[in-house]
Amino acid sequence: MDDKENAPELRLDDLQYKGLSLWQYPSLYCFTSDAVLLANLAKVKKGDVVADFGTGSGVIAVLIAAKTNAEKIYALEKQEIMCDLARKNVVHNGLSGRIEVIECDIADADKLLGKESVGVVVCNPPYYKKGSGAQREREEIAASRHETTCDLQGIIKSASAVLKWGGALYMVHKVERMAEAIGYMQASSLAVKKITLVYPKKDKPADVFIAEAKKMGGDGMTLDELVVYNDDGTMTERAKKLYSKE
Repeated sequence: MDDKENAPELRLDDLQYKGLSLWQYPSLYCFTSDAVLLANLAKVKKGDVVADFGTGSGVIAVLIAAKTNAEKIYALEKQEIMCDLARKNVVHNGLSGRIEVIECDIADADKLLGKESVGVVVCNPPYYKKGSGAQREREEIAASRHETTCDLQGIIKSASAVLKWGGALYMVHKVERMAEAIGYMQASSLAVKKITLVYPKKDKPADVFIAEAKKMGGDGMTLDELVVYNDDGTMTERAKKLYSKE
């Protein structure tokens, strides 16, 4: 049977921002609100070169390209099927001149991009350790949720290698792994400057956090919190602004 006949079905989703939309594979792995929050909390200045580690469908790269004046965004992804999808989404949204999708292992980022070559790294990595919890049947889904091809320590080490002095890593991860992530960042010359705890509702425990860490940054860290939904299920005003529909 032809590979195209075996390919999973595509769905086009509206990103609700300036006419952007994203092709996704519903049967594999679709982006979550965590990726959107990360894209909107990352501070990207005019002229910055950005690396998106594990781009998947390309949602973070597309949003950063649309909402900032980044000069170039390198979207790194190891899975061939997701690389092809990310490239499709880059072309679909008219961003070929600013986003380059690279099929590679994150461990090789510094060899491909160059050491200390980018100003910002963004990453929405797999949340679960290899072998933990229930494994998904399809390899593509497992790789998106579990550390089957890379681990947290390796991702952070590679981020530090490609970041310029003073460059920033923005990462979203599960609260249960926050101490581990901070330890790896400190060991890789990345000073954690801000932690944003993300609460589904004000009476629910924080589920994920978003870290901002600076390469060779100084002492001092701030804590922030974001409540996504009000008690009635509507989105809080701050969350609305971060999701930045228009």
